[in-house]
Amino acid sequence: MTSPSTQEAKQSLRKSLQATRRSTSLEPYFIEQLTKRGLFEISKYVGDVAIYMSLPEEPPTKDLIKEVMDSGRNVWLPRIENDDLLWLKNPQEFKNGPFGISEPVGQGVMAKDLTNLGAIILPGLAVDVHGTRLGKGKGFYDRVLKQLPETVRRIVFLFDDEFLLEIPKEDHDQPVHTIATPLRSIHFTPIDT
Repeated sequence: MTSPSTQEAKQSLRKSLQATRRSTSLEPYFIEQLTKRGLFEISKYVGDVAIYMSLPEEPPTKDLIKEVMDSGRNVWLPRIENDDLLWLKNPQEFKNGPFGISEPVGQGVMAKDLTNLGAIILPGLAVDVHGTRLGKGKGFYDRVLKQLPETVRRIVFLFDDEFLLEIPKEDHDQPVHTIATPLRSIHFTPIDT
């Protein structure tokens, strides 16, 4: 069971990180480097790729999505439905969804039905040295990760200063394998797992 102090500490950290993000803008060079790093990381794994749709203050995924689709790999993009994320393969039509996120239109499937998935690119506000990811607090991606096999590579896009020493951890928090920033990648488990 999670203590109220853990939840409060996480919420305080979220507020601080979100304030920093709102005042940060990425130069085109760093966007290009983040896209290249993401492509490099997912090139290590076969299969489809699931990628989040970024908000303006998040590390951008638009170019990565285009590059992966152009390479001929299937890309699964999420849509919020109630408390779940449904995933659509190679969508072409989008609309504005909850929280101002662009979402694909069409019939989606649950993460457990993504049987050919090799990697998933996740949003996060920070990751610590143990691979604990801090999300925005709604739990969407922790629920997704519980549905996926451990063999699916979990990669979080971050800004370089969002790699932290420690994040308060709760029982439902799902660990990640890799973080990718414009300047580096950090792996928390061996590449060949």
